[in-house]
Amino acid sequence: MRNAKIVCTLGPASDDRATIRALADAGMSVARLNASHGTTEHREEVIDRVRAVDGATVDPLAVMVDLQGPEVRTAEIDEPIRLETDAEVRFHEGDDATPTAVGLTHSIAAAEPGDTVLLDDGRIEATVERVEGADVVARIDSGGTLGSRKGVNLPGVAIDVDLITPSDEAELDLAARAGADVVAASFVRDADDVYRIADELEERGAEEIPVIAKIERAGAVENLEGIVDVADGVMVARGDLGVECPLEDVPVIQKRIIRTCVNAGVPVITATEMLDSMVHSRRPTRAEASDVANAVLDGTDAVMLSGETAIGDDPVNVVETMDRIVREIEASDEYAETREQRVPTADEGSRTEALARSARYLARDIGADAVVAVSESGFTARKTAMFRPAVPVVATTPNDRVRRQLALSWGVRPKYTDYAEDMEHVLDNAVDAALEAGAAESGDTLVV
Repeated sequence: MRNAKIVCTLGPASDDRATIRALADAGMSVARLNASHGTTEHREEVIDRVRAVDGATVDPLAVMVDLQGPEVRTAEIDEPIRLETDAEVRFHEGDDATPTAVGLTHSIAAAEPGDTVLLDDGRIEATVERVEGADVVARIDSGGTLGSRKGVNLPGVAIDVDLITPSDEAELDLAARAGADVVAASFVRDADDVYRIADELEERGAEEIPVIAKIERAGAVENLEGIVDVADGVMVARGDLGVECPLEDVPVIQKRIIRTCVNAGVPVITATEMLDSMVHSRRPTRAEASDVANAVLDGTDAVMLSGETAIGDDPVNVVETMDRIVREIEASDEYAETREQRVPTADEGSRTEALARSARYLARDIGADAVVAVSESGFTARKTAMFRPAVPVVATTPNDRVRRQLALSWGVRPKYTDYAEDMEHVLDNAVDAALEAGAAESGDTLVV
């Protein structure tokens, strides 16, 4: 089996039921719904389709609702526009866009002359010349074609936008109503922001939905350890991170985030432009293949596809390609060596971590074929995955939501089982689950 999981963004190219099933068969473990595009009503329909596919497949398929958060975006337009180098452009709050006046979801009047404005992950650059009331006039330094609802970044400028926008409120309602498995919180700055999203879910009766903190601001990098302590997972969101921080710093920041999460037993997703050329190409570049490989070697729990599967020409081929790259790396001696070198220590106060770490080495020493973690909440299974055993981790749980949520954790093959009243029943469930998962055969040894 493959250890690192694959998260796929669903969009116009992939959100019909047949394609969702094909993506799941190709290796998708988590379906991401990006609230920055489309409508809440349509996302609810897509969640129903994902649920139907999950019910028809062997491996679990989880749903992630990714909040837009306090991000400034360009207006929604029917046709792309061209912003020419050296042209003067007015940025204003509005829902229209022309080559000389671009509407934004929020005012950026907090900017000052000389500040940099980056559009579409930095593909278009401008310098602020003057601020006129709520409008900002800038000169385009590096022009390009601007599409609908592209991100706007002003490095070093604090834009006064609430963490939870009205559109986020609607998406949180959807997540609670439709029973999303995970919610991703965008542009969190510190642990308090993570708590705030969790509190909003609790108010909606959905406190069991985990919160994934997206690291995409320089301030979040500075507060990384505090965020990891309280989040249920972390996403290395390299798109905005790469324009908020110096580009040359991003690779080291990525490694630091992954290492911190692995050591804490918190699932981490590496995201953005992993196979970006495959939006239109049949094959990735060598650099992209190396990028995926390095994230896997670093120990990431999951790799994520964005536009590649949301709007790409052949989403299924992209997932199949990602699957091949990950499997090839995980079969290498280099992968085995790095996994053995980076086993974290167990927290001194945690019996579960001590037990999970012992199970890892016991499985190795006796030549076991799988570790089976029996877990109602998923906690024991995630802690077992934290220590990266060399054999599959089969997680048995009587909670179907937990079964899906574990689809995000490294090396875990979740299985639904009936609640076990006694130890004999626990062991029977463990053996049956390992056999059904294909992790063991008759005569093999298990660590339960």
